[in-house]
Amino acid sequence: MSTRIKKPPEYLKDYHWNLNVSNTSSRVKYPLNSVLSYNNLSPSYKSFVMSISSHVEPNTYSEALKHDCWRKAMQCEISALESNQTWETALLRGMLSSKLP
Repeated sequence: MSTRIKKPPEYLKDYHWNLNVSNTSSRVKYPLNSVLSYNNLSPSYKSFVMSISSHVEPNTYSEALKHDCWRKAMQCEISALESNQTWETALLRGMLSSKLP
């Protein structure tokens, strides 16, 4: 038996892809598919439920800026990097002459 950690492919992260599996891992004490089933939902309601229950993360910086929670997360990350002295903020070469008097 493999000890490798198994996880779904990255392209399936927004889907409920493993709900109808009958042989669940023994490491999962209370598998979700033992109490939850989408089998009896109408196709339109199933589609609706899946659309509101998936978590979507922004793909670009400009998408992240549209959401306050992502702006806060980015600021916290930058603050942590600066306080740990992991990096320092510097001007880009092309911006140097335009920013200084």
